[in-house]
Amino acid sequence: MPLLLEEVRNEQDFDQILPVLYAAFGEPYNALRQWFIPVHTSVEAAIEASKARMVKNWKAHDNLHWIKVTDSESGKIVGAAEWEIRQKVDTPGEAQKPINASWHTEGSEEKEFAGKLITSLKGFMKDRMTRPHLELEQLVVHPDHRRRGAGRMLTNWGIQKADELGLESCIEAVPFAIPMYEKYGYGHIDDLEPDVAIPNPSAKWQEFAAEDLRVAMMWRPAGHENRAGVDKAPWLDA
Repeated sequence: MPLLLEEVRNEQDFDQILPVLYAAFGEPYNALRQWFIPVHTSVEAAIEASKARMVKNWKAHDNLHWIKVTDSESGKIVGAAEWEIRQKVDTPGEAQKPINASWHTEGSEEKEFAGKLITSLKGFMKDRMTRPHLELEQLVVHPDHRRRGAGRMLTNWGIQKADELGLESCIEAVPFAIPMYEKYGYGHIDDLEPDVAIPNPSAKWQEFAAEDLRVAMMWRPAGHENRAGVDKAPWLDA
């Protein structure tokens, strides 16, 4: 059953991509899922709401490229990735503006926590990637179709595009994904434990913060794999 790599051109593809994304974030469990795809009533409703946001964002930004991997026999999408090409970095050096997690219930602790968490994640990358680059926003493969090469295909799309444009690329990876990206030539350059501290947090807030929310900064220089001890990350460049 060969796999086919293509760029997403039709919004109907998201009907298949979002269930794959939700399933992939659940196995193994990714603590970030509830902050990006909150379930208010049902999983189906959460997937539909997330799909609407993603399609709107994709249509609004020409530099966002969704890539899909399809099983050629079944015709089903089994994996997808979102690559952002930033050939111009706006306002380098400026602090990340607070994120309004409007997809959470207004006035809830969940909304406040999600905003603080995602602002910290976005700021982590913004502070470091001040030169033109590609960023892998997310990559998912359905649990039933792993170890078939879909992850490599989706990563290679961005690597090849970065090399074609002469740009470096980066990934904000959860801990269990670090070895995969190292295998593809990315260096594990930095780590973030998001800043979600507030004065006098409630028991619920402390429960949120106790989850494993760490991410790793993976970086690949333009044109070749990262060479440990040789290549210098952009934010360390003198």
